[in-house]
Amino acid sequence: MILRPDNAVVNATRLRCVVYAALIFAALGSPACSGSSDDSDGTDGTGGTAASAGNGGNGGQVGTGGTGGAGGSAGIGGEGGIGGTEAQPKEQEVLLVGGFMSELYEALSLHLEDEINAALRNAARSLNVHIDLPLNQSIDIAIGDAIASALPWFDLPIQPGGFVTFHAQELYFDAEGIAYQNLSKVSPSFDTSESVEHNADAILEFLRNTDKQIVIVSHSKGGLDTLEALLDAPELWGETVAGWVALQAPFYGSPVADPSPSAINAVLLSAVGGNGESLDDLKTTTRTPYMDAREAQIAALSASVPIISAYSTYEATGTVTGFATTFANSILNAALISQITQIVIDNYWETPLDIPGIIARSTAEAVNLLRTRVADALSDAVATLGLMDLTNLYMSTVVGVPNDGLVPRDSTLLTGAIHRQLTLGDHASPVMDVDPMKNFWTVDHRNAVTIGLIHEIRTVTQGN
Repeated sequence: MILRPDNAVVNATRLRCVVYAALIFAALGSPACSGSSDDSDGTDGTGGTAASAGNGGNGGQVGTGGTGGAGGSAGIGGEGGIGGTEAQPKEQEVLLVGGFMSELYEALSLHLEDEINAALRNAARSLNVHIDLPLNQSIDIAIGDAIASALPWFDLPIQPGGFVTFHAQELYFDAEGIAYQNLSKVSPSFDTSESVEHNADAILEFLRNTDKQIVIVSHSKGGLDTLEALLDAPELWGETVAGWVALQAPFYGSPVADPSPSAINAVLLSAVGGNGESLDDLKTTTRTPYMDAREAQIAALSASVPIISAYSTYEATGTVTGFATTFANSILNAALISQITQIVIDNYWETPLDIPGIIARSTAEAVNLLRTRVADALSDAVATLGLMDLTNLYMSTVVGVPNDGLVPRDSTLLTGAIHRQLTLGDHASPVMDVDPMKNFWTVDHRNAVTIGLIHEIRTVTQGN
């Protein structure tokens, strides 16, 4: 209960509020919101130096602002109260809730590795060296099978921190002194490949045992886990959970989890460790009835807790299989085949009667050539390929919906939430680097968008 003081106390309290707000906004770097405040589908402003995206209108595109505005630990939660009889505000903390992106991208990278290695071996098997001999004689030496069998396995040159959800944000928060927890690291129960119901229990366990006020930043299926948890705990709305940023949450499911081409299903199943229940939770046939049945609860939640649902889209131009074949053919091009042919001819004239020896020596030299060529070309070539291209093309061409490679844009729409379109990017862009594959976003851009959305949630909370 808040006591209503007399006018003199009110004026004094207002003055302290102004001073307090000025100090906080100075510490935050004045998180400006320069975007449009209407409900059109226009593009919001860039947010000055505070990396804020503006807090107006659904469907606007979030600008990156700048790199400033984090404000150290004060950028997330200040300390101290204003009124003498009012409760002291809780210290605020960000809770990071990941989806199964690390597992998914690992599975997709292994799929790409498999395709590249298979394509290289298939291309090598076609090698057949024809040697012209005197007196109109000739000999064919089939060296392709030997080279294919002797080729080493080529691993993708994954960089440190690659495929790790929220890796860049954690480094940034550490550097800026921003208080946060990553649920994957602090909750023994939370498992990104587990079911929505299982992970919702883990989230509730954390929220019910924290003494902080929490701003949740979830990604992908982590948004479904979070929604399930919050709908079951209205007592946490506002007091414990101050706001929620849901990045690319498939609230209404994803067509790639529905019956789809076997290559997609195989990748998704391996991504969740064969846990069919987790994959079932992402199906449109599961999510649509769930969302319809809880529409009133969701509206009540979004009326009590500020929610931003953010999404990105892009369009792929090729597939993993097509890339692997093109890459293999670029390695085993006419110039390299000519080199290998000359190696075989030279070895033949050294021991023309020892065909097995010719093949063995020629194979060793040819493999060394191939190894060098692949090592030199692999990183640059793979950097042109979006790892979600297989699923992006499926949804874009077969299903016909704008998407980020895993989640359709319309699936991220949540009743009562602020909807933000992020800059062009795939499903991984807001939370991880996918080196050596194509990265749509830089680390700085990823951090600026994250902190901008958190500041926007704080602005909405303070406005309420």
